[in-house]
Amino acid sequence: MAKRAIPILFGTLLIDMIGFGMIFPLIPVLFTEPSSPAFLLQGYSTSMQLLLAGLIVSVFGFMQFIAAPILGELSDVYGRKKLLTVGVAVLALSNLLFAFSITIGSLALIFISRMVAGLAGGNFAIAQATIADVTDPKDRAKNFGLIGAAFGIGFILGPLLGGWISALTGVAASPFYVAGILGIFNVISVSLFLPETHHNRREAHAFTWLKGIHNIRAALTDVDARLVYLTSFLFLAGFSFFTSFIGVLVVAKFHLSEAGVGTFFATSGIFIVFTQLVILRLLTRRFHEKQILRVSMLMVASGLALYPFIPTLALMYMVLPLVAIGNGLTMANMTALVSKGVSPQKQGAALGINGSLLALSQGLAPLIAGVGSSVLGIQAPLLIGSTLIVCSWATLFIVMKKMQS
Repeated sequence: MAKRAIPILFGTLLIDMIGFGMIFPLIPVLFTEPSSPAFLLQGYSTSMQLLLAGLIVSVFGFMQFIAAPILGELSDVYGRKKLLTVGVAVLALSNLLFAFSITIGSLALIFISRMVAGLAGGNFAIAQATIADVTDPKDRAKNFGLIGAAFGIGFILGPLLGGWISALTGVAASPFYVAGILGIFNVISVSLFLPETHHNRREAHAFTWLKGIHNIRAALTDVDARLVYLTSFLFLAGFSFFTSFIGVLVVAKFHLSEAGVGTFFATSGIFIVFTQLVILRLLTRRFHEKQILRVSMLMVASGLALYPFIPTLALMYMVLPLVAIGNGLTMANMTALVSKGVSPQKQGAALGINGSLLALSQGLAPLIAGVGSSVLGIQAPLLIGSTLIVCSWATLFIVMKKMQS
């Protein structure tokens, strides 16, 4: 079954990520570059532009925070395929709505479209649970790496297509019309070709929209797994400062166009894909998760600490492999640690919790980055991100070691 499920999941998440990645080169230009014809915030102060740019990214994360754990548990009850089909359909509609909102210049509708996209963003937790269904524990890091590769390829094509389609057409909304059409094909693919992988289902029970908050509390009170969850959250939060703010930084410092920002993000994606498909597979043959994480997490922290002080775009590109390779190694091995910490019957719930941590980090980091950059300066967000990743490393390798000794 793994031979059937994994390729379909790869394609599904690839299309999802292309649509998701298209937003990265557009937001800095739409919200923080007054010289661009696509700029939407004429008359707003610079600090308000930065705050709104942070809010439009963070609203996706906060809605995903609500949806991910619910979708993860619902997939334990009703099966992975049904929930994933609904999720990709909603995501396709949200991209079409986002395109329309840019076309008419409606800030309110832009926020609504990102909220809807966030609700569908729990697809990631369902995909991870599907991988866990069909993969032996010893192979999970490797197969989670394949899913990471789909995200990486999407992170190449999404920003690249988003930036260049917008630049070539002169219409900022055009990439999202393309993403919506791709999403419709995604729905057809999942509904026709993805096998159901979860047959030992849990009984239905009541769900609450506050499940994300309950999951955070459950993560903190789980004696066996809470330090792993805390490690994961701190890293995810720290890296979210990079993904949400590096575009704003390069636009502010080097006045890049949509195509320029898209190319920068795409280059990062190339290194992530190479990591997931080549480097990760080589390292997992010789080292276990914690041995890899000991180095990879510090690679990311170092790169984020350097970025605010780099004077040229060429040097920004030179530091990019440090961040991208370190992140590719960390994400796959961190997910494997979380997955190994729970029973097979609770994979959806546990990975839903981890999805909540990811979503919460993607909600909080852009918001803090928007406020922090307007108050403390444009260097602040990436320095905060680097500090959080160092705290994550210390939790895993210092605090956890003391607790276990």
